[in-house]
Amino acid sequence: MDSFDYIIVGGGSAGCVLANRLTASGKHRVLLLEAGSSDWHPLVHIPLGWIKISYQAAFNWGHSIEPEESTNNRAMYWPRGKLLGGSSSINGMVHIRGHREDFNGWRDAGCPGWGWDSVKPYFERSERHSGDHSQRDALGISEVEHTEASDLFIKSCESLGLQRIGDFNSGEQEGVAYYQSTIRNGRRQSTAHCYLKPARKRGNLTVITGALCERISFEGQRATGVVVVRKGQSVQYRAEREVIVCGGAVNSPQLLQLSGVGPAQLLQKHAIETVVDLPGVGENLIDHIGVMAAYEVSGIRTVWDEMNPLALVVQLYRYLRHKAGLLNFPSSHVGAFFRSSAEQSRPDIQLFFMPVGGDRDEHNRSVMDKTSSVTAMIQHVRPTSRGSVRIKSACATDLPAIHANYFDTEYDRQAIVAGFKRIRDVFSQQPIAAHCGDEIRPGAHIQTDAEIFEHVRKAATTGYHPVGTCKMGSDAMAVVDPELRVHGIDGLRVVDASIMPEIITGNTNAATVMIAEKASDMILASVP
Repeated sequence: MDSFDYIIVGGGSAGCVLANRLTASGKHRVLLLEAGSSDWHPLVHIPLGWIKISYQAAFNWGHSIEPEESTNNRAMYWPRGKLLGGSSSINGMVHIRGHREDFNGWRDAGCPGWGWDSVKPYFERSERHSGDHSQRDALGISEVEHTEASDLFIKSCESLGLQRIGDFNSGEQEGVAYYQSTIRNGRRQSTAHCYLKPARKRGNLTVITGALCERISFEGQRATGVVVVRKGQSVQYRAEREVIVCGGAVNSPQLLQLSGVGPAQLLQKHAIETVVDLPGVGENLIDHIGVMAAYEVSGIRTVWDEMNPLALVVQLYRYLRHKAGLLNFPSSHVGAFFRSSAEQSRPDIQLFFMPVGGDRDEHNRSVMDKTSSVTAMIQHVRPTSRGSVRIKSACATDLPAIHANYFDTEYDRQAIVAGFKRIRDVFSQQPIAAHCGDEIRPGAHIQTDAEIFEHVRKAATTGYHPVGTCKMGSDAMAVVDPELRVHGIDGLRVVDASIMPEIITGNTNAATVMIAEKASDMILASVP
């Protein structure tokens, strides 16, 4: 049995960060296990490639939620990265830290050391902005390239009363701005590229791909290693110090449950011996959900206008020569944060604008509107509905049951409708209104609140931001403490988006990287 100081299960957004930081001193032997492949595919690294790569089965776990009435009984597809870099290798590359009060809320709910002032230095450590030529291992961050359509949209938001702000990552978010993205020099800045690639030169790091972790091994109440399947063979690895689970909000609770850590009743149902009865494992699932509106436009160039041979040649030249243009774009150009009602103390709606119209077909393939068009999408980013992730069997290859429970509360239903109405308000303002034609999706015939919510039920989709299923805290449903150690177990931590007690206001990847940065200091500080 091979032995290491630390075993990291999951080579995704958090796992790659930990692999880098825990091996930096050269003192610790670290094993990083990833069930998927390497990040070899060229479309992983070309920014616009996310449109294709994020739904490819070769790089995706293929999760779907259980059909629910609130989303018209759709088995909604939930892309989760299954390759080095995890979802940071397939996401839309929008970089959002969150609102300062998100983290102050964590602190005040029983997680000391996680307030804004405490986590901000770790955000800063994880970012390398344009113009910063230092060699430190961190995410490359840049502002999205400006376009005419996006400039017009920003001016229309200002006409509606939204303030133009510098960026969304100061701790305050209300207003409109171009997004920052994890793109640098024409390349996606995944954690596999920014953190793991430089660390793989170190002799004290071992990386194994294609290794599905079946369970964590225990001696009494201490985690001592893992059992994985690789190339059809069962292999055991021993951890002298800690096993660190970094599987994300779906896979981390699944692995804990398979290993006997979770709700005793669920474990007994599947004949799994209970190591510790933790009822919160797999509960408290939170995700953002959003809905789009698309409009025909004239007099401004959109992505559709680049879909001819000559324009594509120009775009390819711009990308190869200047690392600019269409191939260098993330999933959204312009964003806005605003309140769904005056009663909200801070923004609870996030808006995304793209100079292209399109949607997903029934096979989750990108389909572009064959006309000059633009799209705006809103997400309700402070939902109060809660779901769950629960194993269906004792077999690690069986995907768990995901109950998202979207729109389970009246507030969530009202907020999504209010956010959608705000999209229409923006498109009715000048200067964008002068260029707008018909509303392609959902169509002008959808008018009343009831009609809008019925459209939401049929068309809303995940924001790809599941969190919370191994939440941090000290209450009865908490899974890990503020040091991210699993309650009741020695030598076992969870480090990923699943530890968030509440979801943040915005995209979750930046906060996941921050969590791993902070966790690395905690882990190293615990070494005698």
